[in-house]
Amino acid sequence: MADVSAPLIGADSGIAEAGLALGAGIAMGLSALAAAWSQGTLGSSAMGIVAERPEFEKNILIYIVLPEFLAVFGFLVAVLLWLNIGASHAA
Repeated sequence: MADVSAPLIGADSGIAEAGLALGAGIAMGLSALAAAWSQGTLGSSAMGIVAERPEFEKNILIYIVLPEFLAVFGFLVAVLLWLNIGASHAA
């Protein structure tokens, strides 16, 4: 029976580290783009509502802030991947 726990790529090849770095960049980049797009669409709609009904200003602020969590979670994933880049050589 084959050993499934053995890595397919050698630890000295650097491909695993490159994959982690690429994944961290993609996680941060796409989450920031998604947050920017959703804030842009929500922001324009929210300003239209506030212009017509100023009493909803505090309620709309919550909806404008929520998409920013996409970027925060993407940053968290990127940091966690970045911290694991050198972990395979330490063991």
